[in-house]
Amino acid sequence: MMTVRRPWWALALAGGLWACDDDPAPNEPDAAVAEGVFAPLGSIRPNATAEERATFERGQEVATRRFEPAEGLGPRFNLVSCAGCHEKPVAGGAAAHYRDFYIAAVTLPDGSYIPAQGTMSGVLDSFFAEGGPRPRPEDAANTFGLRNPIPFFGVGLLAELPEEAILRYADPDDADGDGISGRPNYDRGFVGRFGMKSQTVSIEGFIRGPLNNHLGLTTDPLTPEQQARLPVPSVAADAEEGVLREGLAEGPITSVTFHQAAAPAEPLTDDDGVPDPELSGEDLFDLVAFSMLLAAPQPDPPTPETERGRATFGRIGCAACHVPSLVGPRGALPVYSDLLLHDMG
Repeated sequence: MMTVRRPWWALALAGGLWACDDDPAPNEPDAAVAEGVFAPLGSIRPNATAEERATFERGQEVATRRFEPAEGLGPRFNLVSCAGCHEKPVAGGAAAHYRDFYIAAVTLPDGSYIPAQGTMSGVLDSFFAEGGPRPRPEDAANTFGLRNPIPFFGVGLLAELPEEAILRYADPDDADGDGISGRPNYDRGFVGRFGMKSQTVSIEGFIRGPLNNHLGLTTDPLTPEQQARLPVPSVAADAEEGVLREGLAEGPITSVTFHQAAAPAEPLTDDDGVPDPELSGEDLFDLVAFSMLLAAPQPDPPTPETERGRATFGRIGCAACHVPSLVGPRGALPVYSDLLLHDMG
């Protein structure tokens, strides 16, 4: 089974594991921890400008807005607002298990996958806006995956990471013999870092995909002018600039793994009778910027217990995959992940 150790800021930081420089865990980069990026859950990064704060508030309104069918909700959907899933413990977080959802696909003889017919990129929807029985595309599927919404706290910081910060830990064939064979995933030539399998690099695409898969809302890609105004550069704004590499997101499996997490850089449409795009370009801009500006949770002060745990974490080898920090332009970010894929047996 191939999996990626996704960053979970609240878990990584709750014990204040980066508050002490003694007895560092293996692989800790020699860099100061980034400043101005921590705040209470659901808050904006403290180093944000006045303009960014105004954008954040507008984006938060979009994230909590309850959409109606007349606005484009559906025709198939799982919920009526972004915050309906990303709610725990505050808007921008994960969700309780009652919000879990399934993706369905058909496994082909060559081992590749295609989304179950009649689904939006394989995502199974619970509700049908037109009434009547819900279509059952899962009846024709033979492969299923269970998902829980991913928290967004600090994702803008991950978007800023240079590719080298991730690739330095890649060891696909376990050349160093430590039993760890982390492999990067690629999105159109860029090193992926978002999604259950790090299958996309664009926060914009990462938001447009679920808007369509779970709410049935269509969008157009942000314009180059809008992308230039984002608080974090859109790394994959022009996929033609990516360095083409071989990765797990190559071939037929891309249709399931990529599109389930992100929308392609093209207009999305549906047939519910509401003119497309159903979410305006400025609302989409504000929502993307809101996600980029969500702060990483403020770590608690260290305690003797957390310091002992920190030392044990490094001593028994957890840090080989759960790398304590990756270095970005603001300094070391305590993500406790290498953002790579690992074969867990």
